[in-house]
Amino acid sequence: MGKKLSRVYEALIQGAGKGLSGRDLYTYIVSECPASSDKRICRASMLAMADGRIVDRARLEAIYSIAVDQCIRAGPKTWRVNI
Repeated sequence: MGKKLSRVYEALIQGAGKGLSGRDLYTYIVSECPASSDKRICRASMLAMADGRIVDRARLEAIYSIAVDQCIRAGPKTWRVNI
């Protein structure tokens, strides 16, 4: 994982851990990582869903929600993620 993707991933996990979801989670990620893009948020959320260490249902639902939103926004080129 690259530096920028790692930062977006960490912000995603922290924001979801604080109980943020939807637009609030997106705003939190963008404020923590100004270099974030829809594509990076999509990839980070896909990686987070595949992470076996995240078992909290509320976190996973928040991550799933933002993954769907950002993947639709970013377009079909980002739908395939190599894990």
